[in-house]
Amino acid sequence: MTGSTLRLVHSGGGWQLLDDGRPVFWFPERSKGLEIARLMADARNLNDGRLTRVEAQNDDGELETVVAYG
Repeated sequence: MTGSTLRLVHSGGGWQLLDDGRPVFWFPERSKGLEIARLMADARNLNDGRLTRVEAQNDDGELETVVAYG
C-alpha cells in the first residue's frame, strides 16, 4: 500500500493544502489548514492503514513534517 503526503504551503495571502501535489483546499489561516490536514491524514490511516504524512511550510518557507500516521 502506498503512502501519501498532505502539504500546507503559502499561497495567495493564505495557505494551500496539496494532496500529493494536487491543490484541494485553500485556508486564510495556517491553523485551520493544519487542523483539516491532520484530520484527513488520520482518517486515511484509520480507514485504509495508509501511511500519510502532513508537512507544512514554516516562517522561513522550509517544509517541516508536522505529523505522520502509519
